[in-house]
Amino acid sequence: MDESTKVVGCIINLLSSSHPHFRSLLEEGLWGFPDNDVNRKRWGALRRGVKALLYFEHNGWKGVWGVAEVTDVFRSREPVRYWVENPTGYPLQVKLKLLQPVVHAPTLHDPLPLEVFDRVRPLGKEELAALGVRKLKPAPDRWSILLFGEGKPATYSVAVFERALNEFTLRNTPPKSVTKPSHDDVVEILEKIGQLQGKIVEREVEIEGKRIDLAWKKLPKAVPHMVFEVSIGGDLYADLMKLKHAVDLWNSIAVLVTTSEKKEEALNWLGGALHEVRQYFRVVTIDEVIALYERKKSYKELESKMGLL
Repeated sequence: MDESTKVVGCIINLLSSSHPHFRSLLEEGLWGFPDNDVNRKRWGALRRGVKALLYFEHNGWKGVWGVAEVTDVFRSREPVRYWVENPTGYPLQVKLKLLQPVVHAPTLHDPLPLEVFDRVRPLGKEELAALGVRKLKPAPDRWSILLFGEGKPATYSVAVFERALNEFTLRNTPPKSVTKPSHDDVVEILEKIGQLQGKIVEREVEIEGKRIDLAWKKLPKAVPHMVFEVSIGGDLYADLMKLKHAVDLWNSIAVLVTTSEKKEEALNWLGGALHEVRQYFRVVTIDEVIALYERKKSYKELESKMGLL
């Protein structure tokens, strides 16, 4: 593999959940590819820890039905009993651990039930095309693998992979049923909103010896475009001052997320001691953030289905 190549993800075409070969995934977490020039280069670029989007047909629908992690990459000519078309014809092999819809490393003693995919909301072929994965728009090549990374033999960029992975994850992550969201719950929701907006999201951003909960960037090396601080308990004025430092240093839009009870107090500070930076601040409640996330998630799913992304 070229030293400049860095693969972060892939799409593996697993054909169909009704195909005999699919049993090797369910019972051993095993998949293999024929030995040809294209497969050899792409398979050779895989490493342990690379995430794989699992593309196959299930219940009459072609798309991404799961996410897995590559746990091993090896070559073998030993016959595989599931691969009835040619038991020794797929020597470029990988072992996979499922991450979504469930976390599971299949073994003969603990196979993966096929039924786990019945609950999945798949990322369809046309939706993948809208997200930038256009090689799957025509009839997909059997036994294929597509790479996401930097440099050859990557097929697509890291950004395309992250869009597809985030879209699949968001639509298959049930909302947390919490009556009183914790600080970390709200930060996680803000992170997901940023991903839906296509922003580069960073947590715990350091500024003058302190840390701001979250920042959104337009470009990786740019200064934060928006900064967020979640203030539920603790010192409201200190949280406002952290955001003010971000305004002074980066000219960011500062968003304070707080409770309905503390919102009025925050606005009083911004109308008084912090009035000179009031125009850069937004104060929103936790309930407003949750409502925004649910609406944006719903709109994003509809846009994806309609191919508007």
